[in-house]
Amino acid sequence: MTERDLYETVRASLAANYGIEGNLERLPGENLNLLVTDTRNIKYVLKIVDEHMPPPVVAMEHAAMEHAVKAGFSLHLPRIIETRQGAIETGIQLHKNVLNRARLIEFLDGTGMSDLTDISDNLLLDLGKTLAEFDQAMRDFEHPAAHRNHRWNLAQAEQHESKVSLVEDLAKRQLLAWAFALWQESKPRLTALPWQFIHGDAHDENVLVEAGRVSGLIDFGDCCFNPTVCELAICMTYLMMRRDDSLHVARLLTEGYQRLRSLSVAELDMVYPLVCARLAVSVCVANKRKTIDPDNPNWFGGEGAAWRMLGQLQGIGPKPFGLALRAA
Repeated sequence: MTERDLYETVRASLAANYGIEGNLERLPGENLNLLVTDTRNIKYVLKIVDEHMPPPVVAMEHAAMEHAVKAGFSLHLPRIIETRQGAIETGIQLHKNVLNRARLIEFLDGTGMSDLTDISDNLLLDLGKTLAEFDQAMRDFEHPAAHRNHRWNLAQAEQHESKVSLVEDLAKRQLLAWAFALWQESKPRLTALPWQFIHGDAHDENVLVEAGRVSGLIDFGDCCFNPTVCELAICMTYLMMRRDDSLHVARLLTEGYQRLRSLSVAELDMVYPLVCARLAVSVCVANKRKTIDPDNPNWFGGEGAAWRMLGQLQGIGPKPFGLALRAA
């Protein structure tokens, strides 16, 4: 389907299901997302998915957003707009014999944290506190679809260990082997930790900022039932790659988080292997994707920083890292 045909199909669907007319703009990224600006200049995001995003998962996201709002989470979340028929999704025919599904989501104003050239200490503290606030709001949320596995499920990081062989550089393969060995040794400790529904992908691209404060969280496509501390570890992984003072970043995020939700010693001790595992998964997925589409500009941007961070963490070691977090 050409871009023109795509837009015509989408416009017809928006008019029929939402009573919306306006301009369309393809958003960057690997998924098919469109920015919709209606005639009143109100913006929405239309997400078009296939069978890789099952309807129960979409229903879970919708239920989670509503739960968070009712639980008092104070920041902006990408809530789903129901159709005229009261549904959270609608079918849309983009290709012959294939029926995709579309859902319309509120567009949230704010600057993506990934677009900031400087992330202040206060903003890092605020981000840590925001994650804890979300986790506290969701601690009693339950949905069958949350108990799932997917590519970025940190509690199942070992599912990517077979991809180590795709890395050509011997030193890098050895670094990955070390990270996965650390993970395999540490994973049994997860069972004793608190588990709950988490956002699961709170990196800087999914955090919105206004006036120097965190204003919202977006993209809940990786949400799932996980050890609660994975929320902090995932966020920490990406923010540590943004600045040279990585341990300082880790301390600030932990301090901010613990202003609302205290972390046990067992949880703090798991952060190091969790961060290393996330980095290992990231570079493994990147190298797998190179075998699929080596020229895709959206798939490998952070790989170099991930390798550097993983090497630095190996040099720091778990004990100094853990002591730094306990001092937060």
